[in-house]
Amino acid sequence: MNEYHDSTISLGELVIPSEMVAEIAKGMEEPKDIAFRYGFAGKVWEELRDWQPFQTAVAAQRAEFESSGYTFKIKAKILTEDVFEQAYKHARYQDATLLQKLEFVKLGAKLADMEPKQNSQAIAGPGFSIVINLAEPQKEPKAPITIDAEQLNIHTTDERKELSAE
Repeated sequence: MNEYHDSTISLGELVIPSEMVAEIAKGMEEPKDIAFRYGFAGKVWEELRDWQPFQTAVAAQRAEFESSGYTFKIKAKILTEDVFEQAYKHARYQDATLLQKLEFVKLGAKLADMEPKQNSQAIAGPGFSIVINLAEPQKEPKAPITIDAEQLNIHTTDERKELSAE
């Protein structure tokens, strides 16, 4: 932390922590409060705030956060936490339906990363597979057997009718 609490010094001599620039670029708190935590207050903070190289550094960091989606993620997280708190209170009301309570529990489990995990093999997907066929080798088909109908004493339908009439 710098020891430049309220003294006037040349801005060229200041060492400005990159963490301070990043926190100001996030836009989650008042820049004056952030600067105070880092030891910049009063006239020194006012001069630093208006110093073009400092403004450029903050703007560049803000642009980097926005292009990477970081700013959106932070804001979405804060919004989620705020709405989740309201949903929690609503789910605890006596007049909340069972369906509303169950939906809140499902959302809470998802946000808390408490949902069942998929099998790690299913997540990784199939790498490769080996198939081994243990079937018997095919034999050459045997020649059809010819049976003489007279040897088996087989009769046609008409012949059977004549035999049964006798």
